[in-house]
Amino acid sequence: MVPAVISKAKVASQCATCRKGSFLEVGQEIVGGQLKWFERFSCVCGHGFETGGVGLPSPGIRKSILTQSGRAEVWVDDAQAVPKVLVLLVKGLGMPEAEATRRLAKLPAVAFEGTHVEAEFITRALQQGSVVARVVNHLP
Repeated sequence: MVPAVISKAKVASQCATCRKGSFLEVGQEIVGGQLKWFERFSCVCGHGFETGGVGLPSPGIRKSILTQSGRAEVWVDDAQAVPKVLVLLVKGLGMPEAEATRRLAKLPAVAFEGTHVEAEFITRALQQGSVVARVVNHLP
């Protein structure tokens, strides 16, 4: 069984019902092989909600996670892996082809920078294509 990978952050918020200050918990996790994001809110008055989706979260959520949890880099060393990495970055993540090509022009290279969960997700996807990549984590 693959261990759970999760990154979370807290964002100051205010309850829509009672107007008390509280925190919105935001995060990312890998569930069933999918990259998922979530938002959770719970107030002492009883008001609360949870929402989420598949893929990358909104830029605001992502920025909060990066600020509070740190960032990670996915490094690629093998020139033979470059075509597979390009496909993942461009078709899988929507990175502009020119940027992906620039990142991988000189090896070893940082193929991707993002949250710890995103880096782990990309590394697992590359491993399925027999590409060896390494993750370098940077704490906040």
